[in-house]
Amino acid sequence: MRLCFYWAEFSDALQFVAGGRKEFFTTFQPFPPAVKITCCDASSMLKECYGQYSSVVGFSATLKPFDYYIQLSGLGGLEVRSFEFTSPFPKSNRKIIFVPQISSKYSERERNYQKIAEAIEKVTALKRGNYFAFFPSFDFMNRVAGLFNPPPGFEVLLQRPQMHRDAVQEILQRLSFENSAHVLFGVQGGVLSEGMDYPGDMSIGAFIVGPPLPNFNLEREKMREYYQNKYDAGFEFAYSYPAMAKAVQAAGRVIRSENDRGIILLMDNRFGQSTFSKSMPSDWFDESPSELTSNKILADVSDFWSSF
Repeated sequence: MRLCFYWAEFSDALQFVAGGRKEFFTTFQPFPPAVKITCCDASSMLKECYGQYSSVVGFSATLKPFDYYIQLSGLGGLEVRSFEFTSPFPKSNRKIIFVPQISSKYSERERNYQKIAEAIEKVTALKRGNYFAFFPSFDFMNRVAGLFNPPPGFEVLLQRPQMHRDAVQEILQRLSFENSAHVLFGVQGGVLSEGMDYPGDMSIGAFIVGPPLPNFNLEREKMREYYQNKYDAGFEFAYSYPAMAKAVQAAGRVIRSENDRGIILLMDNRFGQSTFSKSMPSDWFDESPSELTSNKILADVSDFWSSF
């Protein structure tokens, strides 16, 4: 019976592909064998639903750039008012540092693994507490974690693929212990970097290592081609904007209340490019992420902690 339901849903979706709708396409992967139907733009179908309402309110912590979400949410061409609300918490409780000396590009990762591990080690050694290091992938995470030497008194925690609820709860419990000190290595877009609260001392810092760009494959390239033809923004819609939504979510794990204090390090030179920075909250900087660059990172972080 379950197979019948799956087949019926799949057959219904195939009608969109057979109907010549460009936003639908199929791909085949041999290992394991699978045929996949992808809809890269549901805006036309969503727009039909809005006719049932007098008004619609959409909100999220990651809705920038507005035009991207307006178009893909089916609100393009309608009367739309967009507003950005900055953090209500004191900016003095948060220290954001842009580290352009680091690159997480695939072709440059090999010579950056050690630099990233050493940077995390030196910064965490300045203040005892719980820190997150979020990476674009598990492979990247494991390579850096293998080179990381935790400061005295710190423990290392590793996120695992497809973690069960009990394993997640165990990590949360360890982070909640009084005077605990951990460096948790995880991935952006994972169970620990989105939709989780770490109030108080459960998290006092996050290292966001690179924007987690989607894998370069046939499916993603078909999406890029569609977005380029329809919105004249193929790379942004298919790669940079989805990646930055995950990066901003990961950075948001640090400050969860008016009493939280913490540091956020954006570790990749691409965070300074407008293609990526336009997805950042407006209260992170005034004109450009370059304002967040530090020539003396350790001294600035030390000064930040000593101010409390």
